[in-house]
Amino acid sequence: MKLEDSARLLIGSTPATLVTVNRDGSPQVSVVYMVVQSTADGDDELVIASLQEHQKIRNIRRDPRVAVTVVSTDRTLQTPYLSIKGTARIEEGGAPELLSELATAIAGPDTNFPPPGSPPGYLTRITVERVGGVGLEAR
Repeated sequence: MKLEDSARLLIGSTPATLVTVNRDGSPQVSVVYMVVQSTADGDDELVIASLQEHQKIRNIRRDPRVAVTVVSTDRTLQTPYLSIKGTARIEEGGAPELLSELATAIAGPDTNFPPPGSPPGYLTRITVERVGGVGLEAR
């Protein structure tokens, strides 16, 4: 699925919540930053970096269903937000590079994160299957 430009701008500029499913069926919620990357077939996917194998990684390996919510920092009577459902997959490696890109975008060019010698970590790639919300949509 291809996201609207306004949705692409919101993702990466503000924290999002990622919901995965715990083994007992309960939700597990993480606050994450993510980027949008285009796939070879022209669709957009959401990408999240983690240096460690947190619970969200273990949950996705077992059950790839995820939900993501991104809320705009614009405060109005109808604050724009995205509600995304999709399927995730885990790739090993690449986390320091993506975290560095995100840190620079969020905190500025002088940011030195993650620290040198960080582990390769994990990338979570989310195939967007459904988008809802207010003020921002998929096309």
